[in-house]
Amino acid sequence: MLEPDGRFVVAGDDLLHCDGATAPLTNIYPAENLAADWQDWRAGDGGLSGPEQMSSLIFETRSPAWVAEVGLLLAEGLETQAWFVDAADVVWPVGKVDSEQIALS
Repeated sequence: MLEPDGRFVVAGDDLLHCDGATAPLTNIYPAENLAADWQDWRAGDGGLSGPEQMSSLIFETRSPAWVAEVGLLLAEGLETQAWFVDAADVVWPVGKVDSEQIALS
């Protein structure tokens, strides 16, 4: 869904990339969800689906403002719920990322 935005380049079968020229240096690629990683996970009342129903992506960038902007792009185009989980394990709805508070590692 981000591919049509000219700032993103398809850099492989499962990799989107921004080279830093028109958007902050960024890599987005799939992460493997292993059952063992989620064995202690319990659903709360935040609306998150169970891990067996999720897909996970790694979003590498150093720009909190860019995370917020990409979140808005995703929120406009996705029909399903999506979240960013930051470096402090805070879960952000993609359209409501606070670039002043999101923790990047």
